[in-house]
Amino acid sequence: MSMNIRLQTNDESKQLELRNISDAGADTYECLAYVKSGWLNCERQFFFGKYYAQEFLKKLSEMNLSFNGVAELKAEYEDQVITIGCNQMGKVVVSGEFIEHSMFSQSFEFGFETDQTVLSDLIKQFTRLLESHS
Repeated sequence: MSMNIRLQTNDESKQLELRNISDAGADTYECLAYVKSGWLNCERQFFFGKYYAQEFLKKLSEMNLSFNGVAELKAEYEDQVITIGCNQMGKVVVSGEFIEHSMFSQSFEFGFETDQTVLSDLIKQFTRLLESHS
């Protein structure tokens, strides 16, 4: 069973979606990551480890209480990461990098700012993901 996770920024120029998340083995999820940051956007296959998803959820929950911290979503052996950080002013910075190794290596780096109101819904979505795939 696949599911989607969407960061609810309420700004069409700032989007992060993990589409069609499914198991890619005992320890890994795979999905289609969609990022829109201003005029730039990227859609690509994204893998993240189940352990990292649990740690990501834990850090998001801590951030939601303290308005401080950083959470990283990644896989053990992939050159791709999504990072969400929060400062004590309630600003949430979403950033990341996707690297494609091939004959012509390519990378996509992104970053945008939103506020802490995105955290509680994101926590609910990741909780649902981990509960449905446990």
